[in-house]
Amino acid sequence: MDFIALLGMGFASVGFFLSSFYLLRNKFNYDGYLFLYLALGVVSYEVFYKTLIHSQLIYDFLLLYSPKHFFNLLIYPFFLFFIWTLSRKAYKLSRTHFGLIIILVAYAIYPWVYGLTISFEDKKNLLDLFYQDTRPGPYNYWGNWQTLLQSTLIPIGFLTVIGYNFFRYKGRLTNIQNKRLLNFIALIIVLYFLFYQFSNLFYLWGYQATGFSMIEWPIDILFLSIIILLFSIVTLSVNSGDSFFPPSKYQSSSLDKNTYEAILTKVKKRIEEEQLFKNEKLTVAELAHKIDTNPKYLSQTLNDHMEISFADFLNKYRVEEAQKLLLDEEHKSLTIEAIGQMAGFKSKSSFFRAFKKFTSLTPNQYIKSADKPTK
Repeated sequence: MDFIALLGMGFASVGFFLSSFYLLRNKFNYDGYLFLYLALGVVSYEVFYKTLIHSQLIYDFLLLYSPKHFFNLLIYPFFLFFIWTLSRKAYKLSRTHFGLIIILVAYAIYPWVYGLTISFEDKKNLLDLFYQDTRPGPYNYWGNWQTLLQSTLIPIGFLTVIGYNFFRYKGRLTNIQNKRLLNFIALIIVLYFLFYQFSNLFYLWGYQATGFSMIEWPIDILFLSIIILLFSIVTLSVNSGDSFFPPSKYQSSSLDKNTYEAILTKVKKRIEEEQLFKNEKLTVAELAHKIDTNPKYLSQTLNDHMEISFADFLNKYRVEEAQKLLLDEEHKSLTIEAIGQMAGFKSKSSFFRAFKKFTSLTPNQYIKSADKPTK
């Protein structure tokens, strides 16, 4: 088994494990990331099958082999439903959506159903002919209208709807972590789509460099392994409570609405009474200790219940304090940078960035607007 085959099997195994683990742990319930796990599973199978073909291990899995080409169209509705899950509260699949999935599942398994009609002996003979590699070069997937429909036209239809919902939802987001998550998912979607639009060029360049006419298999495996890696990063992050990708719901937590409110009340009271936001080095752990809770619960309360990051939560208090200081006659002689430091900001740039985010004005613009006489 060569390096490409080892790589493909390795990433396929990781993808299968993560997808199965989280789907089974959550009993296929909507935890906010159901379709993320399903998409990871679908891509993992695609890598697994292509690795079997590339490595010739398919001889040991003749039941899975089909001479018909495999097109993975399920990934696009899973992307779409995932975006809807993020952007629509309590989103559930409708009958129409179930019907669409059933159609695409049927289309995906058709090559294997067809393969069941072929005897193992005939499959072995077909594979023997296939591996003789008598083609003059990689297959031109752009030259077939069915391929064009499956790899370009249908995906464009899904991407149009995905793009519309993506920008509509992103425009309403104030939580920077959720924006990062959405941008990361968008990156995966765009990479996946663009690869298959320009795959012919990659195959041609690979063939010219190696002279190997079946170069599309290792190229596909390399690319899809990258996609699994990106999916795995997101999957692990949203399930670990990582602040970069906060989970939309904390299924493993016992916190209820009353607990959220209790923690939030303690946090606000302590921060406002002691003006803790002025401590530029304040951490989640330190603040959690002050209110007798743990950092995970505090992060959960801010990220999930208030949909705001810890940094933005503190910066909102700091900006409000800075607004008061900027208009205070006693501090007219101070520089704007000094005002920012008094409010708890580490630097001038972080002060200006946060001030603009919460007020839509720079500190100078804010002062000028306050000085304008009212009509």
